Amino acid sequence: MSNLTILELYPFLKDTRNSLASNFIEPAVTANGNASISQIIGVLMEKNSNDIFIPLSGKVAALNIRDFLGVRNITSTNPATVGKIIPTLNSESRTVEAARLMSLYRLRALPLMEKNEIIGQISAKRIVRAIRDAILVAHIRKTSTSDVMTPSPIVIRETDKIASAKTIMKRKRIDHLPVVQDRRLVGMVTSKDIIEVMLRSERIGRKSLGIDEPQDRLDLAITGIADKNDTLQSVTDLMVSRNSTYCVIKAFDEVQGIITYRDIITLLGEKLEEDIPIFINGLPDDPFDAELAKSKFTNIIKLLRRIYPDIEQARCRIKIREVSGARRRYEIDAHVFSTHGAIVYTRIGWDLAKIFDEMSDALKKKVSHRYTRRQRESIGTSNRLK
Repeated sequence: MSNLTILELYPFLKDTRNSLASNFIEPAVTANGNASISQIIGVLMEKNSNDIFIPLSGKVAALNIRDFLGVRNITSTNPATVGKIIPTLNSESRTVEAARLMSLYRLRALPLMEKNEIIGQISAKRIVRAIRDAILVAHIRKTSTSDVMTPSPIVIRETDKIASAKTIMKRKRIDHLPVVQDRRLVGMVTSKDIIEVMLRSERIGRKSLGIDEPQDRLDLAITGIADKNDTLQSVTDLMVSRNSTYCVIKAFDEVQGIITYRDIITLLGEKLEEDIPIFINGLPDDPFDAELAKSKFTNIIKLLRRIYPDIEQARCRIKIREVSGARRRYEIDAHVFSTHGAIVYTRIGWDLAKIFDEMSDALKKKVSHRYTRRQRESIGTSNRLK
């Protein structure tokens, strides 16, 4: 079998989706509650990991590289003010649940707990490897990545400062920034690259940059730390075999999109409808909020299809931007795919119901505008042919 679309690939991932997450267990990266931020970053660098877990009286706090971008003083800041309490997995958890929580909390790993102790972790990298293996077993030689990639990603110019990249990553909560020169890809800078520059070189065993103050280091040109490795193979092979966390999609060296671990594991997201393929990833922990998100997004797409019959499928990704007590600040990304391209909507807010209501109004306007424009183009073409 060959040349499957992402939609047609879905059934081949059923076994991966329903498998026990414990099948992919690996040693967890942990730290104790008394560790300093500089010590935690040191462990992350040594283990080449993005996430680290701190046990806290039956609960677990997670910190990742990106969390430290906003820390002004890594020696005096309490890690508890940076990390967030996260759900954990157990021996009965399924891989689809792990993928959902990773997407929701923007993590690349989750701890596996037994009797209130961390016995290991499940990583996005292992899940991506399982997806890659499932594709190989099915003998699928070519699968479109257009539904998975983040199109038109935020980029940074080669001459921009590292401080600019740091600000963008912190504000947008992303870990990868393609570096371009005259719109052409010249490299990639990650949150880990920036953290390494912010730290004193001797703390992480890095060759000295000859600059003493972290702020001075952030004034360096971004090209000084950009990863020049932009060789593209198939997406999952690249990520697994080259131990890469991203894949840049190019056309004539111009950046078209980017695919990360988070994008790949969305393939395990929940399918809500058969008639109109609707997928949702990163459903909230609260059952009421999860059902609200599913029903509202499904109703929105069904309504849109009555307006615009060319809609073929829709995807929604829910991510947590901020946690304040019991409240969650969500970021919702919706992609509606038709025979004539994709319509994208992004919204951030605390009220999940309000976000979806605003999404409904915004998407109806976009779809109506596109449908009206197509009608005009069709009439114009018809008149020219007379």
